[in-house]
This record gives sequence, C-alpha cells and structure tokens, in this order.
Amino acid sequence: MTAWRDPAARQGMTRAGGVDLPGEVAAMVALNELVVHGWDLARSTGQAYEADEASLRVSLAMLTPRDDIPRPDIFGPPVPVPSDAPLVDRAIAMSGRRPDWQPGG
Repeated sequence: MTAWRDPAARQGMTRAGGVDLPGEVAAMVALNELVVHGWDLARSTGQAYEADEASLRVSLAMLTPRDDIPRPDIFGPPVPVPSDAPLVDRAIAMSGRRPDWQPGG
C-alpha cells in the first residue's frame, strides 16, 4: 500500500491487459478490483465486508454510467437499489451484482 501513496505511482502511462492507460486510471481500476472482488470473496465465504468510504466512492464513480465515458462491457447491467442504500450496496449494485446476494441463495 505504501507504493500507491506516492503520487508518482499514478503518473505517466501504463499498460494492463493489452490496453494503454494513464497511471491514474490504472490506479482507479486496481482499487475497484479490490473493492468489488473483495466483496465477492467476503460474501461468498459468509464473512463481513468493510471498505473505506473513499475506496467505495472511487468504485461507485468509476462504475456509474456517464454520457462522456462509456461503461465497460465487462460489468453486468446495474442492479436497482434505493438511492439511500448504503454506499457499499450502491457500488456493488453498479457492478451488476445484487448486494443482498447470499451463498446458496
């Protein structure tokens, strides 16, 4: 985690999955992966999941469709949740997952 705190870690260009992108975008993508797949792992193993508010806000912003930035096709369609749902539920729902999903359900 210390390496990501250095602003230089998010500067310049990088390449991931055959795609060139700014380091700042790559950092957001990496953080979103940790948030969403961390939730996946916790939920599927019956564990509690907690993420800090800043990370959840980055994920929600990245996943929310915008007119000027197309939403990646790698996510399912957003799942409707109430506008006052917890931030974690809103971010997870925007990734195409049901926040109320439970193993075996």
